[in-house]
Amino acid sequence: MQQIKFKKAFTLIELILVIFLISIMAYFVFSTPSVPKAQTEIITYKNLPQYLQKTLPLDGELVCTNKCTKCFYLNGTANAQKVSLPIPLHVKNEYILDSSNNADKIDLGRYNDKKVCLRLNHYKNGSISQVILELDDKFLFIPSYFGEGKIFESLSDAVSYWTKDSQNNLRSKGDWY
Repeated sequence: MQQIKFKKAFTLIELILVIFLISIMAYFVFSTPSVPKAQTEIITYKNLPQYLQKTLPLDGELVCTNKCTKCFYLNGTANAQKVSLPIPLHVKNEYILDSSNNADKIDLGRYNDKKVCLRLNHYKNGSISQVILELDDKFLFIPSYFGEGKIFESLSDAVSYWTKDSQNNLRSKGDWY
C-alpha cells in the first residue's frame, strides 16, 4: 500500500493571525505618540500690549490706516513691513498726557496719503508708546512696558489710572513718551 505524504504548511487562518499580530506591533513601535497641541494664545485688549512687544521688531513704528485694517511697520528702511493686528481695533482717537496730566489728543497725520488711525513706537528696550486709545465705546490704556492693557468706560478714568501709574514710580514726572 502506498502511503500519502502530507506537506507541512500554514493554514490561511494562521497566516492572517501572524500578519495581524505583526501589524499591531508595528503600529505601537512606529506610531508617534499623540501630543496635545499647544493652545494658541487668545489675544484680547488686555494682552495686546504684550503681544505687540513680543511680535514687533525692535526700534520702529507701527502705523495703521483704513480704519486700522491695514498696518505697516516702519523701521527706518525704505520698505515698510506689512503687519496684521490679531484683533480688530476701531480707534477713533489716540491720547497722551501733557505735562499737566491732561489728556492731549494726538494728530496722527497721514501715511501713503491715507489718514492714520493708530501710531505706536516700539523701542530697543522692548517698550512701546504709552497711550490711551479711544475705541468705539470704551477707552484702552496701553502701558509702555509693564502690565497689561486696561479698559475704561471714560477718558477721565483712563487718565486717572495713567497718573496713578506715574505716582507708583513706573515713570518719572519728566519722562514723556
